[in-house]
Amino acid sequence: MTGLRCSRCGKPICPQCAVRTPVGLRCPDCAGVRGLPTYRTPASSLAKAAGAGLAVAVGTAILWRFFPEWQFYLCLLMGFGVVETIARFSGNKRGADLQFLAMGIVTIGFLLSRVLLAQRFGISMAEVNALEQRVISDEIIGQYGFGGASVSDILQLRFIPDVVYALLAYLIAWIRFR
Repeated sequence: MTGLRCSRCGKPICPQCAVRTPVGLRCPDCAGVRGLPTYRTPASSLAKAAGAGLAVAVGTAILWRFFPEWQFYLCLLMGFGVVETIARFSGNKRGADLQFLAMGIVTIGFLLSRVLLAQRFGISMAEVNALEQRVISDEIIGQYGFGGASVSDILQLRFIPDVVYALLAYLIAWIRFR
């Protein structure tokens, strides 16, 4: 038996279980040992945040279809737009669940933008899978000239700058919700 008691309720507590507070030692129940509310996001808030973030990602992907030359700015819009929308709808919470949600929605946005780019330039999935060296269509000739362009150029799949720009959006999501 211990002589140590909680300073609030008077219940006996062992020295290993005692929690130091500004007003003395307390039992874990009275000390309120629990996770930070900043890191606990209810499922309803996650669902609302996911829907709103997805709307921003789809809107950005549609913009990407019409303005592929604005790639850097659209990557920033994808990152900041999705992340800040999710933050607002989740009550400015943080945590791993929101990090993975944001990165998943950014991934969906990037995939949708590439599908819309392929559709705009008339590139079939067979050409995408084969990563054809040169693809020519009327839309591609208008954008890239008579020589055509490779699928990786049209769909913006080169490592530098395309993948590096995309990594910016993921980095924004990772840092914002850590």
